[in-house]
Amino acid sequence: MTDPDSITIRYRALKKQAPHAILLMQVGPFMQVLDEDAYTMARVAGLQLSQTGDEHEPVILGRFPLSGLDLYVGRLARAGLSCAIARQEHQETRITEMIRIQQDCAL
Repeated sequence: MTDPDSITIRYRALKKQAPHAILLMQVGPFMQVLDEDAYTMARVAGLQLSQTGDEHEPVILGRFPLSGLDLYVGRLARAGLSCAIARQEHQETRITEMIRIQQDCAL
C-alpha cells in the first residue's frame, strides 16, 4: 500500500512543474487530485472529495478510475482549464502529458 504522505509530497512536487494546470496524478489504477485542484475538479466535473491526513492538517483529495481519464480531461477542457497528467512508469511518477487551453483575449 502506498503511504498517503508520500503521495501528497510527490503530488505537490509535481504541481510545482505545472502550477497553472489541474494536475491529475496516477496512483495505481486511479487518477488523483489534491488541494485546490480537488476543489476545482469537484466544481467543474462533479468529482466527489474526501479527506485524509492529520486532523490538524487535512489533505482534500478526489480520485477516479484511470478508465475515466478521457471523460474528466474532456470536462476540464470544456470548462477552459488546462491539465497536466502524471503517469506512473516503473517506480517513478512524472508528468507525461500537458493539455493547455488558451483563453481568447478580448481586445
